Amino acid sequence: MAPSARLSGLQKDVLALYRSILRETIRKDRKPAALDSHHVPLNQLLHSNSNSSTSFARDKFRKEASLVKRSDFKTIEYKIRKGQKQLKLLQMPGVNLVGGA
Repeated sequence: MAPSARLSGLQKDVLALYRSILRETIRKDRKPAALDSHHVPLNQLLHSNSNSSTSFARDKFRKEASLVKRSDFKTIEYKIRKGQKQLKLLQMPGVNLVGGA
């Protein structure tokens, strides 16, 4: 996307959801590291192996995004609502790790 291009409201919603999910998964991934008294750098979390919550969430988000056409607004709105529900679940204190297995 060109730097001068303006984002639509729907695009802003998708990006805000993506950032929120990444922030939460990074927070969840850092939590066990804090218990071990060593700090995990942010770039390591973002580019880590497939065992981290962050990489799972990023891959899942991209996979879901690739299945939807840009002009399919109803499906995009549905997936945003679904993603917001999943984010609320992820923010619950009892949830420690996101994973596909």
